[in-house]
Amino acid sequence: MKKIVFAALAVAALSSAAFAADKKKQIEFTNELSSDIVHHISPKNSNRDSHTAFAGIDENVTADYDGDIIKVGVDATLSLTDPNGTWNDDDDEPFIISEWDADWYVEFNPFKVVGFGFSDELYTEGSYLPVLDDNINAGNYSTNGFAVLIRPVEGLSFGAGFDVPAAWFSDNDTDAYEIALGVDYTSDPFAIGGSIRHIGTDDALQVGVYASIKAIDKLVINVGFTHSDDGDAGLGNVTFVSPYSYWDGSAFVSVLSAEGIYGKNILSAGVTYDAGSFTIGADAAFNLDADYEYDYYYDPTGATWSHKGGYDFYTAVEFALGLTDKLTLDIKGLALLDFGDETVGNTEKKTEWRDLDPTFGIYPKIVFALNDHHTLSGGLILQSCTDSDYGYTEFALPVSWKYTY
Repeated sequence: MKKIVFAALAVAALSSAAFAADKKKQIEFTNELSSDIVHHISPKNSNRDSHTAFAGIDENVTADYDGDIIKVGVDATLSLTDPNGTWNDDDDEPFIISEWDADWYVEFNPFKVVGFGFSDELYTEGSYLPVLDDNINAGNYSTNGFAVLIRPVEGLSFGAGFDVPAAWFSDNDTDAYEIALGVDYTSDPFAIGGSIRHIGTDDALQVGVYASIKAIDKLVINVGFTHSDDGDAGLGNVTFVSPYSYWDGSAFVSVLSAEGIYGKNILSAGVTYDAGSFTIGADAAFNLDADYEYDYYYDPTGATWSHKGGYDFYTAVEFALGLTDKLTLDIKGLALLDFGDETVGNTEKKTEWRDLDPTFGIYPKIVFALNDHHTLSGGLILQSCTDSDYGYTEFALPVSWKYTY
């Protein structure tokens, strides 16, 4: 507790002094209220019933202050789920908090060359996948904990720091003081960078090298290589909507829970072409370890099982077309393919070793900008895994209201 109080007082003191001295002041704020409205899932196994449930409500708030001396931000998400609809478990609670996640960062730059970051994740451009709208984990050349940032010339940054226990600054749930080192160089025609993360521990070493090519007008190409000792590069869930198991009155109906790419060595790429009136994006990730099994858990009672052995190839495309000044049509599609054997469960509650069948998804939506601050969107998600035992067809109806300041 003393550590938390000390850290809070130190950050508050730095922040108040920096706010007073800062000349450049830019504030960004977003609030998004969203829901998939309904999740309907139909198992491929003819012995299992279909299921429809209310999808719950998500609230996400982000706020960023960007100044010459200090940068401060927070990203908080609250998810409410109806357990009666999802699990049909006779629980009288109408809603439960299924997720509460609050992340924050502070970057203090008292000198032109040297700065300090607290929970300040900084990603090199080449680690970004535009359709997924996320970065590869090892593309973070700063740290979740405390980092020293050195910027000797414009565009060049070095990061060195510690992923410290959660009692200090980060969400690290171990007692280890893990070292992270990284570098990033960004210019108009290209960017390159990478990191070595979790040095000094017995597990989860991550190494990443990434590049972004921007020399051609309106075209950006990101490429990268990631090595992760634990097989998790941050691509464990790339599907549009997560399949789930549910109680059908007599037993749990299980669907294949492999939703992404796991492997020790992964190649990644992302491409964006922005022509103004329309935008095209594409992602790709390939697991070089075709038979790699990330994790498998099986309950001998047969109540539950989970599988995180991943697919070997992920690709997704996105096309956005401006129909009018305020109306945009956005269409996404994805495919997950497996080229090596994985451990999966079968209908006899046993394990077997075989290929994962493909998963496909499509997500069209309409985005309507009411004005400069308010945006409404609505669409349809269709997703299917062709596996005969644990495959599924699922749909959802995502809607959202987003306020931006």
